[in-house]
Amino acid sequence: MKFVLAYTICSAITGFCNTPVVHPIKFETWTDCTKAGATITIKVTNEYKQKFNEEKLYISYFCNENNTDKTPA
Repeated sequence: MKFVLAYTICSAITGFCNTPVVHPIKFETWTDCTKAGATITIKVTNEYKQKFNEEKLYISYFCNENNTDKTPA
């Protein structure tokens, strides 16, 4: 089973979240997917630190099972 990671940047001020972005790499395990989400969160937050502080942004991410490889029963 493979897992896909999706994440979005949200505003704590408005409560609005952008359209989720799906990470191009599929992950072998749930743990690998969630660790990648945490890593991306830290990387993007550090890269745009001033913007995150000024606009009170945060990143929300989630993993889902990728069922596109399964054949129908």
